[in-house]
Amino acid sequence: TVDGGTSNTRTYLWTANGQILTQRSQAIGAKTSAINGSNQAWKKAIHNMIESMLTECAVSDNAVQGVYMSGMLTSDLGILEVPHLTAPVSMKNYQEHLVRVHLPEVFSKEIVLIPGIKNTLSNPESLDSLRTFDIMRGEETETYALIEQYGAGQNTIYILPGSHNKYVFVDENSTILATSTTLSGELLNSIVNDTIVSSSVDHGFPTMEHYNLEMIQYGCEMHRKEGIGRALFLTRLFDRFGKQSKYNLQNYVLGVVLESDLSALHNAAFFEDTMNVRIVIHGNGAFSHALYDLLKDDPAFHNIVLDNSEEIPIAAQGAYHLAMKDLQMR
Repeated sequence: TVDGGTSNTRTYLWTANGQILTQRSQAIGAKTSAINGSNQAWKKAIHNMIESMLTECAVSDNAVQGVYMSGMLTSDLGILEVPHLTAPVSMKNYQEHLVRVHLPEVFSKEIVLIPGIKNTLSNPESLDSLRTFDIMRGEETETYALIEQYGAGQNTIYILPGSHNKYVFVDENSTILATSTTLSGELLNSIVNDTIVSSSVDHGFPTMEHYNLEMIQYGCEMHRKEGIGRALFLTRLFDRFGKQSKYNLQNYVLGVVLESDLSALHNAAFFEDTMNVRIVIHGNGAFSHALYDLLKDDPAFHNIVLDNSEEIPIAAQGAYHLAMKDLQMR
């Protein structure tokens, strides 16, 4: 399987029973294609990564049962653009939507591309219609892995934190109804590195070692009461005149940012009865733990799960499970 993102690409060589024989990672991705004005460097890198794995494990091209690729590799900057599927999309028969291509410059055998998903857009000229629109590439394979792990039978919101937090709304029949994306991770990075707040937080992000839920909650409260701009400037005042520690202020800023996510989640309204909705948050850092703790105290939601196990990245797990189902059906 091959997972290609904006800046990094990871390849995995699997056995049929789900063991990873070896893997490769390289700092190349969609951004490289955008800068170069060409995807040739990305194609060559993937070719070399695959050949390196096969050589290491003494596996011939003919012995490979399938090559499955996801993420930004199916975008206009990837190896071949594949249109998004339009939600609702059933994950039970997702293999029916896979795209099969021959790209000998990447690999000698057939390559299978996993398409992304977009929300239904009723009127592109309407801002209100666009407000509920969203897209994803790569997170569909992560969601596939989580559905395999947590099963169907319950309406679920899967939260995938990252540079862009992704909220995936899946019904009890394992159908993706819609997605919603926030810029929170990227926004937090900009705040701690490129604003006057930077020195107050020592250009740092909160860690589990110095995790402080009270400061996170206070950041949320200040966002609600003062607005995001004032709440963030208060960070400097708390530093200069309140003598708060850098660690406390890192947690405070995280809370200010995450309050926007909580508001977006409440306004998404893809499920009417949120009391019976399960929320699964994937991740093991302070960002994921903060979302878990904040939602756990939110009276609108009752069933919150923190999924912090990742021996194998869930994008790779999802691609593997999807590949195995596809191979069994062929």
